[in-house]
Amino acid sequence: MGQLQQALLVVGALIIAAVVAFNLWQSWQLRRRRPRSEGAGPLMGDEPGTAAGRDVQREPGLDGEPQYVEPQLASAEPTRLRPPALRIDPLIDAIASFMFEQPVPGESLLSRMPRIARVGTKPLLFEGRNAQSGLWETLQPSERYAELQAGVQLASRSGALNAIEYSEFVTKCHALGEALGSSPDLPDMADVLEQARDLDSFAAANDAQLSINLQAHGVAWGVDYLRQQAQAVGFNTSLAAGRLALVEQFPAEAAADGSDVGRLIPLVQLHYDSLADFAENPEMPVSRATLLLDVPQVPQALQPFARMRDAARRLAQGLDARQVDDNGAPLSPAALDQIEQQLTQLYAALDERGLQAGTLTTQRLFS
Repeated sequence: MGQLQQALLVVGALIIAAVVAFNLWQSWQLRRRRPRSEGAGPLMGDEPGTAAGRDVQREPGLDGEPQYVEPQLASAEPTRLRPPALRIDPLIDAIASFMFEQPVPGESLLSRMPRIARVGTKPLLFEGRNAQSGLWETLQPSERYAELQAGVQLASRSGALNAIEYSEFVTKCHALGEALGSSPDLPDMADVLEQARDLDSFAAANDAQLSINLQAHGVAWGVDYLRQQAQAVGFNTSLAAGRLALVEQFPAEAAADGSDVGRLIPLVQLHYDSLADFAENPEMPVSRATLLLDVPQVPQALQPFARMRDAARRLAQGLDARQVDDNGAPLSPAALDQIEQQLTQLYAALDERGLQAGTLTTQRLFS
């Protein structure tokens, strides 16, 4: 390596270090001296991730592609399901706060939000404390707010929040604070990154997507026939081309605060060749389909793995298909029984962390 290249590498490293140091200094300088008002949300939460991405735990013989699909659900009927309003949660978000001397109209706040509500791969969420009710809520143009908070998700399946992403969050918060005339109260970078790594490590150890493949014995199925058999088993919601879902309501007994009760979620997905959905021929042959369960996305109370096994059994009978793994080897009931027992431990670990499977917070973390 030449002297010029070495010099450029040194200069680049110094610039990155200078940016991080400047953001830390600026955050310290602009930190509010007054205490947070009563009713304000926690300053930050525990969340994880790894910049290189998280390896998802998979059970032997089972595999599947993790997808966070709920916000895009579309019913097989003409109706569409409304996406849920995501809320900031200190369990998985680092939170910056903005206090106002006088309540600010929601319309004014919305007009000053960052154009891109994300830093790197991590989404940003914004909430206001309603000046009249005192409750935190998604910003509404017709309401007035005494306080604003911005949350950055600390981890997802793409990895943990890293120093560069957090520095971008700090920069966006300072720009927003300047536009609003209120300096942001920001959590310490070192604390946030430590929490992100810890939560990401936990999530990686308690993540699983399970799949059961259906393979035609001999003659392939026509795509229309496959869809008819799937609908007879309960797959009546279309997620996308080649993707159907068995949808259920979030059970009341699994909701910690009632906010999730009645929300529709995909219990089990059915994937097949997406090109078959675009073909003009209703007899377009399909010889393989996959049932997928994204474990952290579905409440344990719905018994999703047992439901997937039952759906696979019924579909296999209707389609004259074999239940196999990705290598084409038969899946035995004994192997599936063992996996079902292991899932009990996974659900218990999520519950202990306060991340019950199927809640919006958990779905965000495992997406």
